[in-house]
Amino acid sequence: MKGTQRKLTCPKCGKAFTAWRPDDLPGALVKCYFCGNQFEDDAARRKPAAPPPAPAPAPEPAAAEPKAN
Repeated sequence: MKGTQRKLTCPKCGKAFTAWRPDDLPGALVKCYFCGNQFEDDAARRKPAAPPPAPAPAPEPAAAEPKAN
């Protein structure tokens, strides 16, 4: 699973702790290790990234015209 560890401070008890922030679930809530309060961090408030645009289809090669003999 891709992601990063972030140092966060609980808004309820004020204690600092580190939490794993997965890249796949940007809106997941964080749970304080000390008091159990669940809250959103900055990453959870952001809108999920838009999927990358699909690559443009490759142009089809032109058919070779037969040579007249």
